[in-house]
Amino acid sequence: HLEKLIRDMLLFARGETLGREPFGICELVAELTQTLDPLARAKGIQLDSACACGDTVVVGDRKAIAGALTNLLENAVKYTPEGGRVLVRIERVGEHVRATFRDTGIGIPPESLERLFEEFYRAPNAKRGHPGTGLGLALARRIVDLYRGTITVASTVGEGSTFVVELPAG
Repeated sequence: HLEKLIRDMLLFARGETLGREPFGICELVAELTQTLDPLARAKGIQLDSACACGDTVVVGDRKAIAGALTNLLENAVKYTPEGGRVLVRIERVGEHVRATFRDTGIGIPPESLERLFEEFYRAPNAKRGHPGTGLGLALARRIVDLYRGTITVASTVGEGSTFVVELPAG
């Protein structure tokens, strides 16, 4: 945990990633969901993933983009109670790749949505029993911004959240 925190803080402080390599987005997301599936199963959460964009590539720093997407997926699993679901969908939309992370978790209060991507901010309902630094979403936003992408969120308390990341297709 400490190693990940330090790596995230350094990446956030540096403010840039230099990698410009093409990689398959479906392959990356499959790896991420496979990695987090045991954690989801241990919590009694159903984790589903589907990619509808075939061999579409994204150009960028694979590790940095993986880190951003992992933060979203980890949060979805972390804040979804037992018996819930986390769905990941990847699709090609014009010249972009859209990654949608939808969960049936605790949701985010409306007053927290506008501050959600600020560094070190943690929503009041996220603090109870869920350790974190408040850097994960800020870092995800910075990485997505660096590659001229967008990240949006919609959430309802008690019903769950949906994060959507769009990145230019390679």
